[in-house]
Amino acid sequence: MKYKIELASFFLIVSAIFLLIFFKPTMTGGVVGVNSEISYFYLISIGFFLASVLIFATRQTLDAIMVPTGPSYKIDQERANKAVKEGKGKKDQIYLISGRIDKDEKESAKDSQVYGIYKRLREYGIKPVNIKIEGRSKNTLENVLFSLEKLKKMGAKDVGIASNPAHLDRFEYFIKKAKEKGIIGKDFRIHRLDTSESLKQKGYEVLAQIKNRYRLRHGLPDIK
Repeated sequence: MKYKIELASFFLIVSAIFLLIFFKPTMTGGVVGVNSEISYFYLISIGFFLASVLIFATRQTLDAIMVPTGPSYKIDQERANKAVKEGKGKKDQIYLISGRIDKDEKESAKDSQVYGIYKRLREYGIKPVNIKIEGRSKNTLENVLFSLEKLKKMGAKDVGIASNPAHLDRFEYFIKKAKEKGIIGKDFRIHRLDTSESLKQKGYEVLAQIKNRYRLRHGLPDIK
């Protein structure tokens, strides 16, 4: 989906450039006209404009938007906000919250990070039927492995993930490994829904990426 937005934006910019450079109307007897030698540039600009409108109009809806739990309530809420912003106006958009709910702990499920994200989505008016919960993962690798189980059952192939840029780099690496192992098909695509990123988050992700690349040098582990 991201490439469609970029392509549409490119066509729109090209259209504007052609109009600004080549479209120079002249006034003759109160009638606006266009010099014949540049008229074809005018037609090209109109073509680019119509192409951009068409791409925006046919912009696909994501099969699902994943919201992984993060290191803090604030980050969880930011990810939820980004997910809703992307899915806003799209009928029956599915949201998948990925994170563990440990029912054996003393704290109730309603005190969990998963519930905090769920509550935020509901505040935006998202229907409960459109919110799915993974509920098992304790880290990013499990976010991917356990969520892919649910996404495959849903038949999802275009999935947005809301998180900070460096964290999404790690998601992309895990997805690549999942394709190599045959856990998901080659046609599975993720779409980055970038949130803000602190220096601390970026530093943590650099170390996590090094650790994960060493750990997964022989491929992804089996799902248990």
